[in-house]
Formats: sequence, C-alpha cells, structure tokens
Amino acid sequence: MASVSGPTLRHTLVLAAPPVRVFAALTEARHLERWFCDRCTSETHIAGALVMRWARAGDTAPAFEARWIAWDPPNGAAFTGGHAGYPDGTAGTVRYTLTPSDDGGTTLEVAHETPAGEAHAAALASWREAWPRALDRLRAYLAPRSEEHTSELQSPCNLVC
Repeated sequence: MASVSGPTLRHTLVLAAPPVRVFAALTEARHLERWFCDRCTSETHIAGALVMRWARAGDTAPAFEARWIAWDPPNGAAFTGGHAGYPDGTAGTVRYTLTPSDDGGTTLEVAHETPAGEAHAAALASWREAWPRALDRLRAYLAPRSEEHTSELQSPCNLVC
C-alpha cells in the first residue's frame, strides 16, 4: 500500500448546524447516502468498516472500503481506505475536525491526506475537483429546513446506532 505522504487537500467550511448534526452527517450511512454516496454501510466506532458505493451512470468503480481510524463524537473522525481502482488500492486518509461556533453552528475542517507518487496524479486531480462539490452538497443537506428533518439529524441514536 502506498504511503500517505502526498499532498494534503484541505477544506474549511462553516455550517449552520451543531457539531452533533454535522458528525452524524459525516459518519452515519443513512446520512452519507443523502449527500455523498448512493449506498453505504458504516460501523460507527473506531476500527469500524465504512463501505461506500456510487451507482451513477458510467460509474463502474468497485466499492470504496475503509476503516474508521479515529472516532471522537462529535469532535472528529478519520477513515483510511480505497478500492482496487486506485494505484496500490488506497485513496489515503480523510480527517474531519469539528469545532462548535458561538452561534450554534460548526466549523468543519477536512484534511484528505493523499497517497504519494505519480501513480496517484489522476486520482489527485479528481479529488481536487470532487471535494468542493461534495462539501457543497453537505452544506445544502445540513441547511435549516423543516422540523422533521432537523429532529432526524438531532436524534440521540445518531451517535450510537
């Protein structure tokens, strides 16, 4: 497996949702399927499996398989993984750091520690384009909406189920 010593892609965004909601959206399968991937399973604990699939037209990539390597609800989490379509089968490590803001929102820092080497150049270019789009979808997903949507994301089950 390639070492994770390539460029780190960093993104910071301010979200109008408390850390508990943001953490749930970043880690729970039912939420990831609403903004990030088409199908997902996530064992929400340290060393838990994270499997994501995309089923859009033209997508033929195998499932993205990862493990949660850091788990600190609602302050942050990290996973490492990839699939056979990446050189050495790895996409590196993604770390989420959540900081509550005084207004009840959250500052989210995303650090994608990418694998080193020229073999990952195409994937790196793709990740540079994909992260801003994905984080825009997350922002839209977490935007204030109806009472039903808000209570679903604030359920205490979100951190333990």
